[in-house]
Amino acid sequence: MKIRPIYWVALGLVLALTVAVCDGLRTRNAYSVAMKNEKDSNKKLVAEKDKIIIAARATIILQTAKIAELLGNAGKPSETEIAQDKIIAEQKKEIAKFKAKGDYKVALEAAEVEVRAWVEKFTLAEERYKTELFDLNAAWAAKFDAQVTISESWKQKYEGELHLRMLAEKGWKASENKLRWTRVMSNIKSGLIVGALGYIGYSALKGTSK
Repeated sequence: MKIRPIYWVALGLVLALTVAVCDGLRTRNAYSVAMKNEKDSNKKLVAEKDKIIIAARATIILQTAKIAELLGNAGKPSETEIAQDKIIAEQKKEIAKFKAKGDYKVALEAAEVEVRAWVEKFTLAEERYKTELFDLNAAWAAKFDAQVTISESWKQKYEGELHLRMLAEKGWKASENKLRWTRVMSNIKSGLIVGALGYIGYSALKGTSK
């Protein structure tokens, strides 16, 4: 029995429809895999940035307390400075006492001790001021850096979510276009197949009636 060309046409249309459907499914699956990978990657990014944000917030709390403590203690003399004040007060008494006696030589010696005490006190105060200023600047810098880290982490989280949304929209539009085209082709091919099958059935019935 010789197979008519119309049978080959019908078979070709069926195969073409099958390929179109499979291609649509493959496209959908590819976007699904891409979205899953992107979601997993973004989930890891968010978890990593959340840890960084938590650590940075803890740093801010710590540095804020440190700044408050430094500002509260700023300008307070050390024990050594207080000891120098006592020496200065004692020397002033000595100077006054020996001046009253007319012993200016001993009074001058007491004055020299007082001057040295003042020099030592100023030196200690200067060092304390530099240390306080350095520590305060360091605390402010650490706090600022932590705030910058939080801002950068939030920005990266936002960009990750935005990229994920854009990818989802892109995949959705591509899938929608592919699906629309597949449906159109499917309808056309279905119509052709139905027509071809009808023709085949008609030809078969016509052949049996002869």
